[in-house]
Amino acid sequence: MQIKNQYYYISTIVVLLFSYGCGSRNADQQPFEWKLTDSLLRTLVVDTATTRSVESEILLTGKISANEDKTARIFPMVSGIVTEVKVHSGDYVQKGQVLAIIKSPEMANYTADERISDNDMRMAKRDLEVAESFYKSGLNSQRDYEEAKRNYDKAEANFKRSKAILDINGGNHYGKYAVTAPVPGFIISKKAAESMQWRPDNSDPIFVVADLHNVWAMINVFESDISSIREGDQVQMSTLSYPDKTFTGTINKIYNVLDPDNKVMKARVIIDNPDYLLKPEMFVRVKAKRHTDSNVVSIPSRGIIFDHDKYYVLVKTDTARGVRIQEVKIDKTVEGRAYIYSGLKEGDKVIASRQVFIYETLKDQQ
Repeated sequence: MQIKNQYYYISTIVVLLFSYGCGSRNADQQPFEWKLTDSLLRTLVVDTATTRSVESEILLTGKISANEDKTARIFPMVSGIVTEVKVHSGDYVQKGQVLAIIKSPEMANYTADERISDNDMRMAKRDLEVAESFYKSGLNSQRDYEEAKRNYDKAEANFKRSKAILDINGGNHYGKYAVTAPVPGFIISKKAAESMQWRPDNSDPIFVVADLHNVWAMINVFESDISSIREGDQVQMSTLSYPDKTFTGTINKIYNVLDPDNKVMKARVIIDNPDYLLKPEMFVRVKAKRHTDSNVVSIPSRGIIFDHDKYYVLVKTDTARGVRIQEVKIDKTVEGRAYIYSGLKEGDKVIASRQVFIYETLKDQQ
């Protein structure tokens, strides 16, 4: 019953679709001109062939790193001995949280300077108050009052300087320096250990704190692929830890230098990481679009007909309702779009619905 309905449908299309332009070949042997009916033409989907650059996938590799714009490398500014370590690698810390304590002779000096300058300022203030009182009562000269005022201003400036130095270095008393987190985030590197001697000229930070709400993927681009990627390209990434999960991001920076060791160029992708699934040093596989400078004609692949190892399309002719079969040669198909290097030109109108039935009918009549 289904086969009978299919034959009936095709026969109906044959009756509705086509009519002879002249009824038969004339004396000059003109070819038949097949025309679509107006009613059917209104229901068909028609695509227009356009010229665009060929796009395909390019496979790259890379690794996850912390967002440098949201990473703090902590270098204590005093020397001393680490007496307490309060956090470990991988811990989440808040801004201002104490990470370690360093016993430092420099901090003892800063504390002493702050206390001495505070006492000097207090004494200078009392002297100024006495000089002002004597000056107002006529028991002191203006010169004595102004000298007392200068002494107080100098003492106050020394106190503010010593206090600022102490605050910059942690604001702790009794010779202890508190290493604190300047930003919230995860401890991704920890060099501190109890009884460790720390010097300000150490090349490695004692802690590294990074906000991992978004991370960087540093992609390796080989020389042969450099011309194929551009800033703004969207990429898809997968990891060994989550093989079934796809992470997407956009290339926002291309480093236009080659790594001298492995001869690759780096490209940076910023990825949102709200669940902290991506962690620094993770290996990633990357799929990106390959761009080329050559332009070819392309159409949506839905209009392609495959028959006897060849590809065809139905092209509307210049006449009002005319249609013809056109063989095409396809270079490649990417994301539902066929790139054609032979058979079509820009602007051609291609029927993209019911094309198989129309094709079969036309083929039988030729």
